[in-house]
Amino acid sequence: MQGHTTLSTGKKPDIDALNRGAELMLSKKTHPLPHWRKQMEQAIIALSVMVGILTLGLGLTIGYLIRCYVQETTPQYSHPEMFDANGNPLPDELLAIRFEGDLNDNDDD
Repeated sequence: MQGHTTLSTGKKPDIDALNRGAELMLSKKTHPLPHWRKQMEQAIIALSVMVGILTLGLGLTIGYLIRCYVQETTPQYSHPEMFDANGNPLPDELLAIRFEGDLNDNDDD
């Protein structure tokens, strides 16, 4: 913050000095980039895209291989009551129960 912001009554304020920043921002005196710099920016963008795609592909491949390894080495457990004495599944002796209907309890009275 400025310490003294009031204007004296004897002097006319210099408005042009306040507008110099806007004139500087709106001026078209920006120099175009050199040809080699444009090519360098294009090369950096192309390399960045390629590195990103390759990193994603490598991550997907490594993740898939780890998932396959974990699934192959982890033992698959199942319920012993679903097998006979020889270890064969019992498809005919299993009982499946399915509940249908409204499950709302009206016992709140």
